[in-house]
Amino acid sequence: MTEFHNEIQRRAAEARRSLAEARATGDEYLAGIRIGEIQDLARIAADHGLVLDGVAESLAAYGLQAPKPGP
Repeated sequence: MTEFHNEIQRRAAEARRSLAEARATGDEYLAGIRIGEIQDLARIAADHGLVLDGVAESLAAYGLQAPKPGP
């Protein structure tokens, strides 16, 4: 794994953790922000041909799809 992949994976994991916390406390505003962040990170990862662990599941819970990795 490259340093870029490690960093984007770390950021996605942190956003997923924060999303779970926001959902648990009923903070819909923060949950919406975290979903947007996860979508952005997933798009960046896909643009570089990467898949981020747990992102597809986090987005699916909101009826969203993770972008497919490109070339």
